[in-house]
Amino acid sequence: MNQDWLNRPELKELDPVKKKFLTELMEESEKTPQSKMPSLYMKTITKMNALRLKFTAQESALISEIIESQMSAQDRSRFLAVKKMLMK
Repeated sequence: MNQDWLNRPELKELDPVKKKFLTELMEESEKTPQSKMPSLYMKTITKMNALRLKFTAQESALISEIIESQMSAQDRSRFLAVKKMLMK
């Protein structure tokens, strides 16, 4: 797994628990078929709540970016629709 994303400036001061969470998310997103990526997003939110993890807006944007980077344009469109519904 390419871990270049760990070198992003916005992750410089990231809590180790959050970094581990994001690493596991990236690993899971690489194994998840594109058609299942929107459900991975919802599963991620559920897991974050269960672990009582609170991410900043920047960190949350990174989670979305990690997931979206694995999607086709069609799946990304569906993902964004689901994400928009959840943000209301």
